[in-house]
Amino acid sequence: MAEIRQSKVPVTNPGLVQAMEAMKQERTPKTELTFINHMKAARFLVPANIRQVQKAEANEDGTVVLKDVPEVQILLFNNKENQKFLPLFTDPVEARKWEGFSDHQMFAFSFQDLCRFCETHNAETLVGVVVNPYGHNIIINTDTIQRMRDTENIAPGTKVQIGDYKEEPQPLLNTLLSHLSGENGFVKAYLRVMKREDKPNPNFLLILEIDKSVITNSDELRAAFDKIAAVAKPHLRGAELAIVPSDSNFGVAALRNAVPFFER
Repeated sequence: MAEIRQSKVPVTNPGLVQAMEAMKQERTPKTELTFINHMKAARFLVPANIRQVQKAEANEDGTVVLKDVPEVQILLFNNKENQKFLPLFTDPVEARKWEGFSDHQMFAFSFQDLCRFCETHNAETLVGVVVNPYGHNIIINTDTIQRMRDTENIAPGTKVQIGDYKEEPQPLLNTLLSHLSGENGFVKAYLRVMKREDKPNPNFLLILEIDKSVITNSDELRAAFDKIAAVAKPHLRGAELAIVPSDSNFGVAALRNAVPFFER
């Protein structure tokens, strides 16, 4: 878990807090998706202890020595049934509601850190997470966390703004151009910027004209999109990438005034 880091930058999530309160008041597909999208963009505080453990390290001359190295131990909470949950605090105010706050350190967890943590703990050792256990007390099981990571949906009625990027993302464009040039299933590609009202930050939107004589079914299309997402990921600069076919309702609307960066 090398990605876990002690938090020096203040952790605050006003958008997520607002989304949780809205979902508590009225649970609808739109409020749920807004909550999910803010969860995926959030940084959380998690309680932990640092302990010194001995690890063997080899020297250049072949001798082995024992060295004390710090190890982070993330704390889990138990419910009445003795099930274990990872506590996630949205900000220091929520964290201080826990009576053990002053006895432990707080580390910053991104959503990706959270997904990796859930992957390395089976159902016997981790049932899920609890967001603000002494406040909003929203419980999410580990399977749902993984689905949140792997799905991207837009609720009906969500306002979406589509436009062009202010600064050309050349490394991303070069990577996409190289990849699409080597694949036979795509005719044209457009890259735009999408800002959704249910997400705190703008993201990239890739619109693809598909050659349906090459990509013939939804499984092939999903596999092709997954490949594109994988090669694009290192160049997204912290943003997300949504990919849609040009003949979908959303794709057609997003193509207004768009110019392709790739054309076969």
